[in-house]
Amino acid sequence: MKTHQRSWGIGIFTLAVFAAAWSVPGGPRGQEIRPIFSDRVAAGSDGAARDISNTKVEYRLARLADIYKIRGANEARDFAFRREMNLDQNGVQVVVESADLPSVLSTFPAAEVVKNVVRAAGGTVELGYKNLVLCRVPVASLGTVAGHPLVRYVRQPLSPAPQVVSEGVSRIGADLWQSLSPLHTGGTGANVAVLDVGFGNSGLLRGSELPAKITTKSFRADQDFEVEFHGTACAEIVHDIAPDANLWLVQFSNDVEHHAAVNWLLTQKIDVISYSIGWFNAGDGLGTGPICDDVNKAARYGILWAGAAGNYAKAHFVGTFNDPDNDGWFEFPDGSEFLQFRLPAGITASVYLNWDDWGTWNGFDYPGSRQDYDLYFYIWDGDAWRLVDESATVQDGMQWPAEGVSGQYNATETMGAIRIYNRSTTRNCTIEAFILGNTGAIANNVPEGSVLVPGEAEGSITVGAVDAVDDSYHAYSSRGPTKDGRPKPDLCAPSGVSTSGLTYGSRAAGLGFYGTSAATPHVAGALALMKQKTPYTRQQILDIIYGRVVDLGDPGMDNLFGRGRLNLKKK
Repeated sequence: MKTHQRSWGIGIFTLAVFAAAWSVPGGPRGQEIRPIFSDRVAAGSDGAARDISNTKVEYRLARLADIYKIRGANEARDFAFRREMNLDQNGVQVVVESADLPSVLSTFPAAEVVKNVVRAAGGTVELGYKNLVLCRVPVASLGTVAGHPLVRYVRQPLSPAPQVVSEGVSRIGADLWQSLSPLHTGGTGANVAVLDVGFGNSGLLRGSELPAKITTKSFRADQDFEVEFHGTACAEIVHDIAPDANLWLVQFSNDVEHHAAVNWLLTQKIDVISYSIGWFNAGDGLGTGPICDDVNKAARYGILWAGAAGNYAKAHFVGTFNDPDNDGWFEFPDGSEFLQFRLPAGITASVYLNWDDWGTWNGFDYPGSRQDYDLYFYIWDGDAWRLVDESATVQDGMQWPAEGVSGQYNATETMGAIRIYNRSTTRNCTIEAFILGNTGAIANNVPEGSVLVPGEAEGSITVGAVDAVDDSYHAYSSRGPTKDGRPKPDLCAPSGVSTSGLTYGSRAAGLGFYGTSAATPHVAGALALMKQKTPYTRQQILDIIYGRVVDLGDPGMDNLFGRGRLNLKKK
């Protein structure tokens, strides 16, 4: 899984995760190692000086280009590998945003020019969508491409991440519905699409854990359907719940491919989409932005979109920027300028930071932020905090209010920490951070408001996770409210279920499929059953689904369980 700025998604949970969970101690105190600032030219954690004055190139890409220029191709490849950037012999995969304006949404002449600019610079165009050009550009040519007057911004792609008969079948009462005669003529299986990042081993499961006939489509440039088996496990659960459903397995790996995949699905007469995916730094938390637009568009087509809430309630912080000593560094509620968390050995750690200066989504883009914060990532080396990475994109009215770092930073178990620096602002913004790769809850943890994009979208039927055996709440399950105060998730469904040995394995064997990724296809399968067996509309089906839930937690709708646990039985 790749993790980049403005991105990421729903993690996979196994029993081993719960066994490894730690609480964050008071944390080490030691010598601070601060970055050196000089008018936005700094000595980075890699030791290379860099000029990041070109604000049309995303910060991480600018660092890659500077390392290539100063240290050569081998150092640049190493930098990209450790930070999981998509770099190969043809260049680094980027999205070039053209300068087309919202008033001409039906045509994108600048984007067509930009494609030729990329080719002239030695790059290759992979896919286009509106003003977005997904392409590979030689590292040495990034500045050339960005310098063209019709190029608005060059960035890394937004990258998603995911989250035998399932124990959930009888738990939600699906077995009773499977045997019912349809209440309308036809009664053929509903059309269900599993929209995901990979479907490894799906071919080996056809005719057993999956239907013999499946429609497949990949929007990845390399067509690598086997890169990840997360989607296969989700499809297994859909098939367990709705065995007569017609399955589409549709793959994407970034935001541009996502837009193309959704637009294609709108032409396929799809009834239900199962979406165990989430994104960081991809919207304002109000249900707007490019990914939320895809969800809402599908809902307008009458599609029932079941989406995961996320697995990051214990990895979430939100608070207003606070700097009582006026040194530029955020002071967190515990009085420290270091937000700490426990990191196991050899994992990929990621941090995603955003703040409330998105502006108004116009159906095309956000206007860009002029409130400028920087993100710094540290590892405790036994004696002091050691700076290992940073993200210091210049927010000068063009860029989104977001920063992110991701990489493999520690070979042994240790503590990590982030600091947030106020580079240039006119007000104290509300800061939100997600820490990925940590065990246990982060320091200053705020579980509320941790639902991921696009779980807050109006068109999303957002799903939280409860245990498949006893309905207990899974504490990692992201919860609302949304930033405009709406409760989320909409309902919850079983997690910790068995899948085949070619995906996550049996719960009884100490394995199993955990997280809101596992919960979501239970809801998708239930929606497919209802669509197949009844003549009802989208809203009528939702009314039945919501009306039959098993209420858990506080009476009525709440931000832990939503309306309650999925249940198809009559009360």
